Amino acid sequence: MKKIFAIAAVAAAMLFAGKANAQLNAHVAYAPQTYKTTVGSNETSKDYTGFIGGLSYNINLSGKLGVSPGFYFQYNTSTDSDGLDLGIVRVSGKSTSTQMLFAIPVLFNYGFVVKRDIKIAPFIGPTFSYAFSGKTKGEGSANFLGIPVGGESEYDWYGSNAMYKPFSIALTFGLCADLRDFRLFGGYNLGLLNIDARDNYTTKGTNWFVGLGYNL
Repeated sequence: MKKIFAIAAVAAAMLFAGKANAQLNAHVAYAPQTYKTTVGSNETSKDYTGFIGGLSYNINLSGKLGVSPGFYFQYNTSTDSDGLDLGIVRVSGKSTSTQMLFAIPVLFNYGFVVKRDIKIAPFIGPTFSYAFSGKTKGEGSANFLGIPVGGESEYDWYGSNAMYKPFSIALTFGLCADLRDFRLFGGYNLGLLNIDARDNYTTKGTNWFVGLGYNL
């Protein structure tokens, strides 16, 4: 947790240092998340529906070169259902996983003016993230000769028997287009750190994103 606060302090310092030549942007994005886990020669992946909302602050460094520190909230969710019908016994199950995290991107960009009021800018840089919540809730039920039986369970990803580590770093790259006060953007986050807390397991997250912003 200290790491994320330190990074936030650096980002805040950059904001104030460059406030004379800066532009604030509020944005939302669709960002489906994938976690790939490798153990030995086996690899599995898990997909989540993801959404992002936050702020960025573009600071002009020199000419067309800028840097855009930001802060956003990301919410990931996934639901799985399965069942088994053996005639006299019918078994069904459902699990819902949710993850919430804060992220601080520090993205360098280079802007090109296409025509008046339209600017295109590729961007690249690190994104530091800290997951403050991750849970999987399960609901199971069985029907034996017409008699229902059920139960619930909950697992904390970052609890005492942690599956994941909360801190991560990703390489972020993409392209944005400013159309007067609006911004269209899209890109990719490539996870660089192993976030798996289990021995001999490696898990890294990736996601593409596309969104809309408004220059305040």
